[in-house]
Amino acid sequence: MKRFNPFVPVSALVAVASLAAGSPAFAQSDVVPAKPQSRPVAIVHAVVHTALADTPVIENGHVVFDGGRIVSVGAGMPELPPNCEIVDAQGMHVSPGFCAFPTTLGLIETLSVDTTDDRREFGEFRPEAVPAIAINPDSDLLTVARAAGILLAVTAPDGGVVGGTASAIRLDGWTPADMTVDPAVGVIITWPVVEPARVLASRRSPEEQKKRAKEDIEKISRFFDEMKAINEARAADPTVDHDLRAEAMRDVLAGKDPVFIEVGSASQIEAGVAWAKSRGLRPVVIGGEGVEQAIPFLKAEGVPVVVRGVHRLPGTRHAPTDAAYTLPKKLADAGIVFSITTGDEPAHERNLPHHAATAAAFGLDREAALRAVTAGPCRIAGIDSKYGTIAPLKSATIILTRGHPLEITSDVAAAWIDGRSIDLTSHQSQMKAKYEQKPGQGGAAAPAAAPAKP
Repeated sequence: MKRFNPFVPVSALVAVASLAAGSPAFAQSDVVPAKPQSRPVAIVHAVVHTALADTPVIENGHVVFDGGRIVSVGAGMPELPPNCEIVDAQGMHVSPGFCAFPTTLGLIETLSVDTTDDRREFGEFRPEAVPAIAINPDSDLLTVARAAGILLAVTAPDGGVVGGTASAIRLDGWTPADMTVDPAVGVIITWPVVEPARVLASRRSPEEQKKRAKEDIEKISRFFDEMKAINEARAADPTVDHDLRAEAMRDVLAGKDPVFIEVGSASQIEAGVAWAKSRGLRPVVIGGEGVEQAIPFLKAEGVPVVVRGVHRLPGTRHAPTDAAYTLPKKLADAGIVFSITTGDEPAHERNLPHHAATAAAFGLDREAALRAVTAGPCRIAGIDSKYGTIAPLKSATIILTRGHPLEITSDVAAAWIDGRSIDLTSHQSQMKAKYEQKPGQGGAAAPAAAPAKP
């Protein structure tokens, strides 16, 4: 009898069954994954954006990579290895591929079709829900994001209290295993609202809201205590029954992986971070509202921040209209480690570099803005030893753009993931090519009208 794999979301199994039945509802990408790098590649005469703080830009630079790794970065012409492919990038720019973090890329295809939605699981506490095994490698949304320069993603479940474990992936591969960089980079917590909402529409009094918030926090604490106790019991006695939830929490409880705390106010930030610190955990704040007010606290505690969306409206009537646009600059000025994400549905993840560009337009150093969508998310997710910057021995996961990588007019001319040349075709580019052939739109002349019947 085949055993049920509790790591696989039920909705994923339903989706697989529907696909096997030949349902026409799901559009799947027909772009073929890239082949391994077969010979050295040298990009020369380019403006190289390393995403390193000390040498952020190299004019008239080069990047040489072989076997999927960068072997040389610098100014001028490099010493070329034998059988090297040369890419003359005169007037073009090279940078690390963008990293979307957090996102639900690969977990959903069509919002209105439930069987393509693997973003959330049943129950409030599901740390064993790991996106890395549920990713759809054939998603059309992956190719659209890739065409915008997004080559990496930290995919995270949605919903619940402990909604699941985030997975770092590369946006190319035949199978979820091919795409996975690190299946577990940290657990996602949605922190309870701790400050009462004093509005007429609220169904609960402030006292009832405070009581419920206290109960919710106690529930989270009990869960973490239970998982810690199970892991300690199993360490002392290996015959103790294996618990998938406790196993998924092991590195987080040991402080090796961070706990990502989703918040929406300064009070949530302070409560969530204080709770995590009291337990020896490594908190990372994910949010937008309330972050500016909490900057002194975040700086004192040394807590990284993932800014969820720069293209946001002000959260309150008293906030400046540019509050969301200037937040990254204020975090940088405070010396807080941060990254930028869109906070949008995966179909619009392609706009990630434009969020960073807006932050740059409102005061953030342009190269710091680039780091916020390359080196920053990789550092926070713990994959920076391999990804996020252009340096010797790092992965050749890079893009070549016509213009600065953050400019809205700078299209991606070429991309490589681990040295593999990526096909930048997407459903959108295919549709564009199709309708460029439409008569009267640059294609063949429109056919002559049929003669009128006598």
